[in-house]
Amino acid sequence: MKAQIKNKEVFEKVNRLSNQYKFKIIELTQDKELTITDLSRLLGLALTRTSDYVAKLEKLGMVEKTKDGKNVRVKSRVKISNNQIVFNS
Repeated sequence: MKAQIKNKEVFEKVNRLSNQYKFKIIELTQDKELTITDLSRLLGLALTRTSDYVAKLEKLGMVEKTKDGKNVRVKSRVKISNNQIVFNS
């Protein structure tokens, strides 16, 4: 008998965080907003790659983006602490 996942939505969100850079974006933006440019620099990734990761996280409802002039600011909607992941609604 194949095991069935009861909460596929949470599983999908956690599975999407398996990429270390997406996980780090969540960590870096938990307590403060950062621009995509700042995230790119901190992660050591190309701006386009960072923007793509942020877009995927936004689609999953894990980050919020706000426009600030020419800059796009990112803030996590997920809290990671004490071996827990809390998804804010």
